[in-house]
Amino acid sequence: MIADWCRELAGFPESVWIAYACAREPLRRLVTPEDYTNHFHAASFCGVEMARQVRGDWGDISCGELAEKLNVKLEWPAMPEGNGMVTFACYFEPDRIQVYTDNAAATRSLIQESGGAEFLGDVDIGEMLLAHELCHVLQHRQPELFTHQKHIRLWKLGPWERRSRLVSLEEVSAMAFARELLGLSHSPYVYDVLMLLPQAPPEAQRLFTQLRQFAKEETQ
Repeated sequence: MIADWCRELAGFPESVWIAYACAREPLRRLVTPEDYTNHFHAASFCGVEMARQVRGDWGDISCGELAEKLNVKLEWPAMPEGNGMVTFACYFEPDRIQVYTDNAAATRSLIQESGGAEFLGDVDIGEMLLAHELCHVLQHRQPELFTHQKHIRLWKLGPWERRSRLVSLEEVSAMAFARELLGLSHSPYVYDVLMLLPQAPPEAQRLFTQLRQFAKEETQ
């Protein structure tokens, strides 16, 4: 089953991940699908450019070495239990990251043992999570980035208006950053499903079903 999931997840077109990212956006009802797609592409480009800047500045360094360059404190705690939520990694502003490597290692083992690596490769999931969180560090330090801009108008009254950013775009950018930095052949979004398997298989199944529905809608 897991290998089949890996094959299917790796083959999903970008449109599925756009629909998924949009579904997680709190202000999605205020943006058209076309506009969100454009925002997704711009945020992805932002993440790719940030990764290329890292490689240009520091070459082929590991994510651990990048964290050291950025003066970021790294912590590797065990996965918390019993809080009703499954968390893979966390960034605490301004300079601390936690990565739950036990779940990352368990997910990697499941992929390897099932034969799923045939479709995804042998990805160091802990390194991928760290790359993702390091992008959030860089985002925090660069307030001028596209992902921080207020793209949505909440209301307007005469000359006054209130605008808001789309918080999901920070995740979009971080996924693109991790993919570019590590040279992944597929979207890191696939691990949103796979990393649920060790701790919350029913949630993994629910999310996989949702993604399949997005893919089905794209073909209709």
